[in-house]
Amino acid sequence: MHRLLLALLLLFSSAPQAPKTPRLYVLDCGMLNIDPAGVARYHVTEKEVVEPRMPVPCFLVVHPKGTLLWDTGTIPDADVEKAAPKPALYDVNPVSHAVVSRTLKSQLAALGYAPGDITYVAISHAHKDHTANLNQFAASTWLVRPIEREFMFRPGNERVEPKFYSQLEKSKTVLINTDEHDVFGDGTVVIKAAPGHTPGHEVLVLNFAKSGRIMVAGDLYHYPPERTFARKPPDNEFSVEQSAASRAMIEEYLKKTKAAIWIQHDYRTIATLKKSPAFYE
Repeated sequence: MHRLLLALLLLFSSAPQAPKTPRLYVLDCGMLNIDPAGVARYHVTEKEVVEPRMPVPCFLVVHPKGTLLWDTGTIPDADVEKAAPKPALYDVNPVSHAVVSRTLKSQLAALGYAPGDITYVAISHAHKDHTANLNQFAASTWLVRPIEREFMFRPGNERVEPKFYSQLEKSKTVLINTDEHDVFGDGTVVIKAAPGHTPGHEVLVLNFAKSGRIMVAGDLYHYPPERTFARKPPDNEFSVEQSAASRAMIEEYLKKTKAAIWIQHDYRTIATLKKSPAFYE
């Protein structure tokens, strides 16, 4: 009887109480296995990158005023559940092959959150490996730049997968028309424009009391040698010129603000981060 009562309480309980200070949880949304040709497209070599695989993290910000989910993975949870107990597989493009073993919603649930508890959802950009579970968050407020939204719903766009986010077309939406968007109004969680990889590509800048300033950099870079050796952006960027300008702008911003940068697809960077249920604050 006691166990049944506890199960019912958990079933109908609301999201956890908001923390007094912001937190960041790093979630595991899969891995991309990259063919040699896929490494070369970033103007680096396999020897330079050492580890060609690309992790696909998602990030949950829990703030006293609400929650923000940043990026939603590369394979929909429904497909991951169907494939279990084996990992789910998906060809993102001819040189990138996704492997996902854990659902996003199960990781949120482990923290006490359901998709309906997420106040805001945003993506660094609209490519397939960042948008797979967007439909789960159709009840959230979508933060997006108008140019990226248009890119997502443009007919015949092979770089995106509209079925991943079709339900967001009529969701409550905040269109971001400024360089920086202060999500909660206190400077701790800011979405900053960094176009080029896609028309409305952006980065997430966190300014936390203990962890300091951190930039979660989307696909501004994929491998650290691109940055270290100042390599030209990939030839298949939406705009190589815009990407180069955004990289230069972000590097100046990092120097000015003394922010750390997390390259979202860098294996070694992501491997060293604290993973949920541990958090940054």
